[in-house]
Amino acid sequence: MHTHTKNESEDQTQRTWDVAVDVSKDSLSWSAQSIDGRGRRSVEEGVVNNANAEIGAWLGRMQERARAQSYDRLRVVCEPTGGYEKRLLHLAREAGCATALVNGEAVKKLQIVQSNDTGKSDCKDPGTILLLAKLDKTLTDRPLRGEWLRLRELGIRYDRLERESARAKNRIHKLLVPLFGALSFKNDWLFDGDASAAVCELYGFDAAAIVEAGRDSFRSKLRRRGVYRSTIQRLWEDAQRSATAGVDRDWLAMLAEDLRELFEDLARTRARRQDVRERMLALVDTLRERGEVRLVARPDLIGAFSLARILAETGPMRDFADIRQLWRYGGLNLCPRQSGKKRGKDRQSKRGRARLRHVVSLAVFKRVVKGALYGDYYHAKRKGGMCSGKAMTAVARKFLKLLWGLDGARSAQMAQPRARARGEASGCPPRGRRAEQSSGAEFDPRRVFASEGAVVDAA
Repeated sequence: MHTHTKNESEDQTQRTWDVAVDVSKDSLSWSAQSIDGRGRRSVEEGVVNNANAEIGAWLGRMQERARAQSYDRLRVVCEPTGGYEKRLLHLAREAGCATALVNGEAVKKLQIVQSNDTGKSDCKDPGTILLLAKLDKTLTDRPLRGEWLRLRELGIRYDRLERESARAKNRIHKLLVPLFGALSFKNDWLFDGDASAAVCELYGFDAAAIVEAGRDSFRSKLRRRGVYRSTIQRLWEDAQRSATAGVDRDWLAMLAEDLRELFEDLARTRARRQDVRERMLALVDTLRERGEVRLVARPDLIGAFSLARILAETGPMRDFADIRQLWRYGGLNLCPRQSGKKRGKDRQSKRGRARLRHVVSLAVFKRVVKGALYGDYYHAKRKGGMCSGKAMTAVARKFLKLLWGLDGARSAQMAQPRARARGEASGCPPRGRRAEQSSGAEFDPRRVFASEGAVVDAA
C-alpha cells in the first residue's frame, strides 16, 4: 500500500459515502455518518459477523443507504488486522464498492487525541477510522492479481524457506559442539560437500563413534564414497581431538539422530527453494512478454533472481507515480528529528514493507565494493562522515530509483495526459522538437545515450 493521493476531478464528479470498519476474527464493528432529509448529520454504528453471507447482505444494505442519501458510491475503509480484513475488502470490491486502508499507528495516536486517554476499545476504533477518512489520511488498497499475486506469494515463501534453512544450520552447529567439537572444516564443506553428507549418513558426525569404529574401517567406508584421502586424514585427526571419554554414548546417539534429521530437512528445504526460484523466474518472464515488466537482468546491475524478488515486493512499478511513493512503500523514506535549535539524525521510517528493504539491501551489497556500480558513491559517503548503515540506505534508495526509472512505464503514462491537456488548452497540437518530447512517446535512450551502460552510469 502507498499513501493515497487525492484526485480532484474524481472528487468533483463523485460523492462518496465512507463506512469505517474495525475488523476482528469473528465480527466487524462499523461506523458511518448519515444525513437525514433536513440535512442533519448523525453517526450510525453496528456489528456484523465476519462471514461471507452476512458481509454480502450488509454491503447491499449500505449501498442502498448510500443511494438514498444521493451518494454516488460506497467506500469501505478499514485498517490491516493480520489478514482478517482481506475477506471484507474482496467482497467490497466484488460488490462494486471503493476500498481504502488506514494506518494502524495513525488510528492509535488519533484515538488518544479524540478521547484523551491511552485505552484501546473496538467500539472506538470505527469512529477514529472514519475521522481519518474525512481528513483524507487513507492508504490505497492495492490488490495484486494473476501473475503478480503468485509472484508475491512465492517471494514470501522463499523468504520463509530461507529462515527455515538458517534455523536448521544454527541447530546443526549447536549439535556439533558435543558431537564433533574440533571439526576444522568450513560451512561450505559442511553444508554443500559430498564428504559431509557421507559422514552424516554413516556416523551422524559422532566423533566417539568414528574413533570407536577404528581408523581402517573409517577410511575404507569413506573411500568407497569417493572421499579424498587428505580429507579422510583430516577428519580422523579432528575426530580424535573431539572424542571425549566418559560421555553417555546413548545421549550422543540421540544427538546424532537429530543431526541426521536436520540435514534431511535442510536438503528438502534446499530443493523447495530451488523450485520456488525457478517458478519466480518463469513468472517474471511471462510478465516481461506481456510488457508489464521492462527491467532486464544485467551482470553489472542486478541478477535475474534478485530482480524477481524485488518485483515480488514492489508489484507493478507503474503503480507508483513518484519515486517517493515507492520509497515510502518500502519504508526507505527519511524521518527528520528537529526541534528548535536541536537537530537530530535523519533515520529510516521503517514503516513500509520490511521484506522489500531486505531484498534491496541484498541486491546492493555487492555493488558497493570499490570498482562496482555504487562503489565510488558509497565510499564518498563514508569519507564524508556517514555511518555504514546510513550510507547503505542512501545506496538502496538510489538503486531503487534506478530500477523505477529504467522500468519507464509510469513516465510514459504520466506524459500522455499532460501532453493532451496542453494541446487542448492551446487549441492546436504541439509542434516541433517540444512536441516530440512531450508527446507521451516511450523514452528511447538511444536518442541521448550511446549504449545501455551509459544509461546506468548516468543514473
